[in-house]
Amino acid sequence: MALMQWLQATALSAWLRESTWGFPLIAALHVLGIAWFGGAVLRGIASGRRWALGFMIATGLVLFYMAPVHCYESWAFRVKMGLLALSLVPRATLACWVGMIFAGRGIAFF
Repeated sequence: MALMQWLQATALSAWLRESTWGFPLIAALHVLGIAWFGGAVLRGIASGRRWALGFMIATGLVLFYMAPVHCYESWAFRVKMGLLALSLVPRATLACWVGMIFAGRGIAFF
């Protein structure tokens, strides 16, 4: 928890969290990455999946960086991370990705 408090107290984290456009912009980019990934999966484009996954992870890390204490305490965040780990296993189902989307929305509320 001390690490999460330290991260949240950094100037960049505070600036992103308190700025008018920080969270909405990064969250919108994260959703765009989800759509990009889904499109690449549906079209069977392997390189597109890798780029989209990297984009989603990068924007997700920035979202985490904005409120690490909240994420650390959120059971929905833990569910999302568990599903993310499970989805990296070959032959992971679409249910993992759908679950991650719902758990991601739950982070805001739980």
